[in-house]
Amino acid sequence: MDIYKEFIENSINPFILFSPEGNILEYNKEGEYLLSIAAKEELFELAINHASMHAGFKHTFLELQIGHSKFCAILVGYIDSETLGLMLYKNMCSTKIQKNSKELQSANIFTLIDIAINTNLEQTKVAAEYDVSIPEFKLDINHFLKTLNKIFKALKNTKELTVKVHIATGRSIKINQKRYRVVEILIESEEVKNLRNLEDEQLIITFENNLLRIELPFIT
Repeated sequence: MDIYKEFIENSINPFILFSPEGNILEYNKEGEYLLSIAAKEELFELAINHASMHAGFKHTFLELQIGHSKFCAILVGYIDSETLGLMLYKNMCSTKIQKNSKELQSANIFTLIDIAINTNLEQTKVAAEYDVSIPEFKLDINHFLKTLNKIFKALKNTKELTVKVHIATGRSIKINQKRYRVVEILIESEEVKNLRNLEDEQLIITFENNLLRIELPFIT
């Protein structure tokens, strides 16, 4: 067993090894997950743009978000023209607080969303696109409803709003060394830009143009 390779393989930080053409040669477990949510071309470009002018290794401190993961630094290195390595360092200070699954309650996600909509969006035309094949799963009901109410209350003056719920293909959330599929809630409205400072200690919330995204672990 090569202890160096095992450390890289089991690191919480994604590692990817590229060829000069940008093809993937190797990756660790976290690198495999990162490649499922980010294009290899973008990651290769990131490595090229932050590589040293001469053979060696270069650390760069930056703020980078890919999916629900936030990174505070990257390491790019090469010792010859055959390979280029990239490691991204997770910003663990942004890790969400996950309750023990025994403290969670099973619920129908669509019922909870409809309760929040009916409570806050009486004057708004809401288009709902639900994957109703999603069964009940476990979450912190009170906290989830509190967060939804905060979001919809801030959007109460919007004329139209779209809510979509589905299982996110190829994505997962890791909790206590176990990966769970992701239930993704998408809220689209022109007023979403007013919520960009919204943060939550438990829920993964990200923004993209007029889109607010909530990612929940599918714990059954």
